[in-house]
Amino acid sequence: MILTVISGRNEEDWFDIDVPDECSVTRLNELLGLRLFHEPSSPGIQYILEAKFPEGLWFTVEEVPTIVEAGLREGAYIRLQRAFSTTDEEAPVYGRRSLFQET
Repeated sequence: MILTVISGRNEEDWFDIDVPDECSVTRLNELLGLRLFHEPSSPGIQYILEAKFPEGLWFTVEEVPTIVEAGLREGAYIRLQRAFSTTDEEAPVYGRRSLFQET
């Protein structure tokens, strides 16, 4: 499947990748981490992979065996963020607010 990687604010920084349907989310994170952040995967490095479809909202891609099982499909946009942490455990995000939310 062909996915568009959003790697900057400008559309000219985006690029398409062709990923086999049986590729794991972990492997996709490793490949994108190497390409975007120029560092190999190692213990302590965590990534957050997010995706969206042209008509939808961003969602976090769960760590499941294949990208198809994770809900990705042809033409999806993906982005990878590096999570900086001193622990391997995920923590929930509290207090998230919309930019235009009224107080």
